[in-house]
Amino acid sequence: MKSSLKKSLYVGLAAVSVLAASSLAATTASAKTYAYVTKPAYFTSAPESRNVVPTGQNALYSKPGTVKGARVIASKTTMGNLANSKKSSDFFRAYSIVSTNRGSVYYKVVSFDGNYRGWVYGGKSTKAFAGGITPATTTKSATMPGTTTGYTIVNAAKNTIWTAPKNTQYKAAKISGFDSSDTFTVTGAATKAREGSLYYQVKDDQKPSVTGWIYYTGVQAPQGNSVKVSYVDKDSNNQVGTGSVPFDKSATTVNVTDTANLNSVVNGVPSGYVPYDNDNGGAASIADRSAAATAKNGDTVVYYVKAADTANLTTSINVQPEKSDGSSIELKSQDQAALDASAKKTKFQVKPGDTITANNVANIINDANLRTIVANDGTTYVFDHAADTPSAAGNATPSVRAYYRATF
Repeated sequence: MKSSLKKSLYVGLAAVSVLAASSLAATTASAKTYAYVTKPAYFTSAPESRNVVPTGQNALYSKPGTVKGARVIASKTTMGNLANSKKSSDFFRAYSIVSTNRGSVYYKVVSFDGNYRGWVYGGKSTKAFAGGITPATTTKSATMPGTTTGYTIVNAAKNTIWTAPKNTQYKAAKISGFDSSDTFTVTGAATKAREGSLYYQVKDDQKPSVTGWIYYTGVQAPQGNSVKVSYVDKDSNNQVGTGSVPFDKSATTVNVTDTANLNSVVNGVPSGYVPYDNDNGGAASIADRSAAATAKNGDTVVYYVKAADTANLTTSINVQPEKSDGSSIELKSQDQAALDASAKKTKFQVKPGDTITANNVANIINDANLRTIVANDGTTYVFDHAADTPSAAGNATPSVRAYYRATF
């Protein structure tokens, strides 16, 4: 009897234990918590400064990844493949930011071709892209063509102008409003970072509001007419170099003193020389400005130069990028190298003791193509201003400050 009672008690206790364990498991499961969005943030930077590329470390989700209901849109493997893509259309644009109660930051991004859109983990700070994305450089500066004026579009039905080199910006679009007979001035050159395709930035000479980018084979330099430029050392009266200013074969004359043509002449000054007189943008160095304003095909325009007095100039103007509060910005190695190279160019040097103008500092920044930079910590900055800075007599390597502002 006692034995039977004990067995009944054991069985009952076992049943109670099983039920208790089941209840505990159910309670634990129902207690699972999800993150929730606590704070949206907003971009104040230019859209093109928010181009990013996946790192492959995090997937792309329909909602911030730790929020209830989030589903995978693109796995980490897919994001890794997009990171290593050779197509510009696989870059992304970030356009929304949220933070969760767990301190995580998520960015909403869309691929340039629109095939992928969703949320990706971006680290713990809204001031720099991290985690699943990193800043992207979609184009690289390229060498300008020797001739920059008088270009025409080849087969306008096939070749067109874009707001940016095709697929290098989100929603890069075709530009209209020009005629196939218009002439263009080349104002910039860039290659697509992934494909290496060369594009020229052009401006319509007849309709100056029309400006954009075209694949380099889509335009051709003027055929036939040109004015020869003879660079003459005024002190020795010796010719030290030559150049040319092309113009449309249908025109009877060309104005060599207009801004685009004059810039072409000044940029063509032989190495080791500088314009003899920089007044009026360098036009003062033209021997006969009246004749140059109505030059005909085959004419020669004499442009006076002088040897650069490099022995009595600075050898480098060291530009130090800083934040508005005066703290330094650490550049990536390739950007620092570009800045150092531009800072050593003869055309930017001054006599020790002279003032280094803010405009000169800006020109160095422009020459290095560093108006927008991505620092070592991932923060994007845009050049804001510089100040006139006196240089010390006897100092061949003066330092100046270039102030940048963060785009977040």
